[in-house]
Amino acid sequence: MQRAVHREELNKLVESGVVVETVSPKVVSSLHVAVNDEAIRRQRRVSHVVATTIKEHPEIDTSIGVPLSKGSRNHVQLEQMSFNGFEKPRSWDWHEGHKAAFFESLVEEAERAGLMHLVDSLGKAPVEARAVSTMKAYAGENQRRINWSKSLPASLSEEHRFTLYLVDRAMSAGSSSLAKAAAAFKLANDGLSPFASQLVSDVIKAQRRKESESRAQPTQVSVNTVSKIVDMVQDDEKSERNALVVTLSFYGLLRAEEASMLKWSDVHQSGNMLKLKIRRAKNDQLARGRETFCDWPEGSKRDCLLKRFRARASMRPGLDFVFQNILNGTKLTPSAISGIAKDTLAAAGVSATHHSLRRGRANHLQQSGVDFQAIKETCRWRSDAGLRCYLSDSPRAQGFTVTELGDEVGG
Repeated sequence: MQRAVHREELNKLVESGVVVETVSPKVVSSLHVAVNDEAIRRQRRVSHVVATTIKEHPEIDTSIGVPLSKGSRNHVQLEQMSFNGFEKPRSWDWHEGHKAAFFESLVEEAERAGLMHLVDSLGKAPVEARAVSTMKAYAGENQRRINWSKSLPASLSEEHRFTLYLVDRAMSAGSSSLAKAAAAFKLANDGLSPFASQLVSDVIKAQRRKESESRAQPTQVSVNTVSKIVDMVQDDEKSERNALVVTLSFYGLLRAEEASMLKWSDVHQSGNMLKLKIRRAKNDQLARGRETFCDWPEGSKRDCLLKRFRARASMRPGLDFVFQNILNGTKLTPSAISGIAKDTLAAAGVSATHHSLRRGRANHLQQSGVDFQAIKETCRWRSDAGLRCYLSDSPRAQGFTVTELGDEVGG
């Protein structure tokens, strides 16, 4: 009843032209009428900050504006609502359930103490602690889940909604996507109950078992294929660049993102060894830097390719990235690197991805007698389990010597 009376009064004010009703105002101020609970709450917060500033500083001439402290400015900026016509998201808005409730209660106390800038930093911490690509993937997964859950009964808990969503997602997605959805949910919420956690684990494991029945063995790019690509190089910059993408990625065990970020200042040759500095690896999110060493015989075809392409690059001053767009000189993105590798391998008669280069090189090192730990360091793997997923069974890895292998082949 009270809400209806307020609505009637608001309509009269709007008709008389005294106020302007707006659902998505450019800013929140006392001249705008908020028409939903969230807007009302935010409007009150901003008004409170301004009023507190005036009270603490009576010398301020309010006719020319109210200068706010740094903390208050941060707070008001958080409460502004100009974001392409939508409410500007706060740093903690992606949290759900009890985590969201934690921040809401914290906000109430922080407002009184003028500490909203600290709450903002606290909300950003979980995001900044993870790779940008990881958080982007998690955000996409959570939004997909939220959209799917809109038609479910409101009485269902978030945990119930998620477990049902995961089963539905398993009908069209693989186990890795399911695991990513589970990780995204746990980050936004406060985890799962033991029973629900077991159910989620079982759904993911069941999907993996189904995949194992039809999964083909991953492709491994061989040394011969890489040598063939080097032999196919034509006398033009694009052909040389594409061949070098494959060659450096193979011998340097580069991920697509690492190849994209590689600079000429990161490439150093000493005799028959090439040193590549990896500015930020998948397992080096703090960018402390890693170095990879690979055999690179002086005067070999791949060495000549590298030096020839580097000479071309030296004619473009100011551009330090190894792999660039030929037309505009911009750095190639990881997806562009992956596309070039796939197309170049296809031209050599091999259907494989950029990541197949890394897998192929790791197995080549194992077959050449390099021990497991050395391969792990060279390939920059964080765990033994991660590397074992890449390696195929090999006689050398199982203890056979060169002589024993020769006898077996000869016999």
